[in-house]
Amino acid sequence: MRKKILNISLILFLLFSASIDSQEEGDVDIQLTESPYGLSYDGTNFWFADSKRRAIIKVDPTGRQEAFNLGIPFIAGLNFDPREGKLFVASKRIVLKVEPNTGGVTERIQVPIDKIGGIANFQNYLYILDSDTGKVSVYDKGTQSFFGGFLTDRSEPKDICFARDSLWITDSSDGNVYRYDPTSGKITGSVRSPSKDIRGIAILGSRIYVVDRTTREVKKISFVETDRFLSSGEATYLINVKIKYSLDEASLVGGVLGLLPPPTTEHQRIRNLKTKDPKFKGDMVMGVRALSKKLGIDDPKGPQTLEYHFEARTTNVRYYVIDDFLKKKEEIPTDLAAFTKNRVVVKEKAGNYFLDKIFDARLFRSDWDGLKKSLLDSGLPIRPVRSLVFSGTSNPNFKDTLDIYIPSFGWVPLASIKPEKIESSRAYQKSEDMVDLFRSEAWNSLPSPILFKSKDSEVWKPLPAEIEVTLLPKGTDLSSN
Repeated sequence: MRKKILNISLILFLLFSASIDSQEEGDVDIQLTESPYGLSYDGTNFWFADSKRRAIIKVDPTGRQEAFNLGIPFIAGLNFDPREGKLFVASKRIVLKVEPNTGGVTERIQVPIDKIGGIANFQNYLYILDSDTGKVSVYDKGTQSFFGGFLTDRSEPKDICFARDSLWITDSSDGNVYRYDPTSGKITGSVRSPSKDIRGIAILGSRIYVVDRTTREVKKISFVETDRFLSSGEATYLINVKIKYSLDEASLVGGVLGLLPPPTTEHQRIRNLKTKDPKFKGDMVMGVRALSKKLGIDDPKGPQTLEYHFEARTTNVRYYVIDDFLKKKEEIPTDLAAFTKNRVVVKEKAGNYFLDKIFDARLFRSDWDGLKKSLLDSGLPIRPVRSLVFSGTSNPNFKDTLDIYIPSFGWVPLASIKPEKIESSRAYQKSEDMVDLFRSEAWNSLPSPILFKSKDSEVWKPLPAEIEVTLLPKGTDLSSN
């Protein structure tokens, strides 16, 4: 009997633990007031300000709110400092230190900034954002003086927070959240937010919480952060592909057909790929995992049709090449020889040599062929990609894109010839409305994902094809087709 009680207790404990773990920290429904500004988390409660009410508002884990009237106008952000256990609240030319239990002001810090966009705490420092100039000023709480700082080059910066060893700044001009190195002031990443009218930001774990002033909601952004890229958002597409091609060889016996599948990358994950021809099996084609089919006497010549489908989960991914990578001076790997036309010695080049070559080529070339030639002449490995661009519920449009290998950093995507507004010589992006259908495994482009060789000892020959892509309805069971 005692053993049964212990077993039941263990089961109840495991169930209780699972329910706690499934409820993520910070998951609370926050009802914002009419004029919300700023957002912070003290480990238990969320805080935001209401500039019209001249108050700061605490939201406990149950969603219950308590307001503390400070009686000052132009409240423009707040931040909790866990070292002091105090809230720092920004207003015009002043930052208040507030006791969170009572709402009492314990200190006033004079700040020579008329329009503060937000404040962030880290150790003994306050980072204060000037929303007019985009400058971040650094205040030492110990010496009670300002030192250093940097210009963000943001056109409409609205708030700032410190998390994961970085400063994160919102920009209402494009609805992005930008990550900065607090020491150098350089951009090291960015995440797209669901709104442009952001007036508050807090980061808990792998979630960004932003205050959407338009809808008066706190919205959550899940993101993945590595030393190479930031990605956020996700889209799922169920795609059917029909390929029409022709086999006109004298004999097909002993020949092999190859199918290059959509690649799984940092930008997209491919699942449930299945052809309607069961003779296609897993194989290595042009050095990558793909599908192949042995041809025999029963296989007909002439026009052919191959149909397959798959699920693609994409994310909005953005790469930033920081100095730490450029300083490595790693030579281009020998296994990338197929993607390279001219060999260069990386250690003989200046740190920004390859970045400048890419950016200049994009600025001064008007077509993909010219861009590819310029990059190849500079010694850079390139990989042509055939992509699909989705808009709404309609079938996708085909688009040529390109991957470029940056020495010491790795492959980055070019979704357009000309740089996008967010892109610089160090920044590259690919949005979730794009799916890579197939890519070349050398520097020259492929006309289709279908390849052929008449016998195993020969090299693969790409086949021209007519490609038709259809977006399948959500809920389609791909495993049963």
